[in-house]
Amino acid sequence: MSTKAKNILNLFFIALAIECFANVLRLLPIQFISKPSLMILLAIYLLKSLKKPSTDRNLLLLALFFSWLGDVILLIDKVYKFVFVFGLASFLFAHITYVVYFWRIGKRNISGLKPNLLYFIGALIYSISFYLYIFSSLGNLKLPVLFYTLVISLMLIFSLHAFNYKKQPFGKICIAGTMLFAISDSILAYNRFVSPIPLGSVLVMLTYSISQLLITEGAIRNIKHLNLK
Repeated sequence: MSTKAKNILNLFFIALAIECFANVLRLLPIQFISKPSLMILLAIYLLKSLKKPSTDRNLLLLALFFSWLGDVILLIDKVYKFVFVFGLASFLFAHITYVVYFWRIGKRNISGLKPNLLYFIGALIYSISFYLYIFSSLGNLKLPVLFYTLVISLMLIFSLHAFNYKKQPFGKICIAGTMLFAISDSILAYNRFVSPIPLGSVLVMLTYSISQLLITEGAIRNIKHLNLK
């Protein structure tokens, strides 16, 4: 890792700490700087680490862009209270982009990949069980949240199928990221629709930001590994 890339990661962790601090103290003006900066810093880290343009790199950048857009919209929602569904749509597109990325990278990582039924069952049980748990609290967002839940399941399934874990240990980094992303979304949904969790928004931000970092780091190592072949 280059010195510039390390410095960007250091800035990412500083921005995350500031965001959590501002979140606890409800310093919204600071959050309008700290929160959007997180995905921007990860995008810069990605570009510094993978200088050669590629479809896979572009997909990762697109996922980070949609995530950044979702972050900004959810900040606006704290003020105007009616744009949450647009933030949900932004993160939905981020998840769809990750689905496409993991599908593409899986084909490059593993030839003749066979579906693992346990992955399908595990992801669907978790997602559908959680959806049914919060169903009565969703109001008029039942269908959008259902679609979002199914897309999260697809992201988990495709990421779990994307790696040969014995030969590609970086796959475990990506998997940790996608699982943490799903957990972060679950905490957000529970905190918003069911019952507020103490420091719930901070917990969401921590799990979400680290999940994005893990996916980005795992993807960087994966693409570098493929480029060496």
